[in-house]
Amino acid sequence: MAILSLVATAEALLISASHAKRRWMQRRQLLMGSSPGSCSLPFLDEHMRRKTAGASRLEAFIASRVTEVCRQVVQLRLFEHVLLHVIRTGLLNRRKKLFASEGRVTI
Repeated sequence: MAILSLVATAEALLISASHAKRRWMQRRQLLMGSSPGSCSLPFLDEHMRRKTAGASRLEAFIASRVTEVCRQVVQLRLFEHVLLHVIRTGLLNRRKKLFASEGRVTI
C-alpha cells in the first residue's frame, strides 16, 4: 500500500512540474515576442523588410544580438525605474524652463 501511495505522489509531482514548466515556457515566449499570438503590424513589418533588404549578414547578426539584449533588459525591474527617472527628470527640467521664462519680465 505504501508503494502505491508513493507512485501516486510521484506521478502527481511529475504532472505538476510539467504543467509549471509549460506555463513558464508560454510566459517566456510571450515576453520574448516569439509566440504565435505576439503583436505584429504587417504594414510596418513589410515596409521595414523592404528598407533593410540589402543588409549584410554581419548587420543582421548585430541587430539580432542587440534585440536579444534589449528584450532581456526590458524585462528587468531596473528598466522601469530608469524609464521613470528619465520621464521625471524631463518633466522637472521642462517645469524649470517654463517657470524661468515666466519669471523674467523686462520693462
